[in-house]
Amino acid sequence: MEKLLMFLNSIDWIFAAIILVGGRYWGGKYFTISKNASLNFLAFATVFGAIWIGIQHFTVGVNSYNVGNIFITYLFTTSFYELLAKKLFELIEGIFNKEKLPLKGGDRPPDPPIKP
Repeated sequence: MEKLLMFLNSIDWIFAAIILVGGRYWGGKYFTISKNASLNFLAFATVFGAIWIGIQHFTVGVNSYNVGNIFITYLFTTSFYELLAKKLFELIEGIFNKEKLPLKGGDRPPDPPIKP
């Protein structure tokens, strides 16, 4: 039990939430590098992880403990998304009858025309 608490305390929950929500909605819509939605999510998480470490470095400083925690959070979040969160997002979207965002490259609906 003590090791589980230590693991949960090492996760950066803000970073994890941004990866989950951002990767599902913003990343799935605008960050397409492949036709595979899982690879797009993983790429978004990787790029955002690098940006997050940069932000941490310039604001509060980064040490090996922070990098380790961010890496653990990255591994936890990407695995959690594939195992549970993707299905949970789909269930919630189905309950609220929200239009599912296209997560495959090239399937994005065209942008509305710009009115002069």
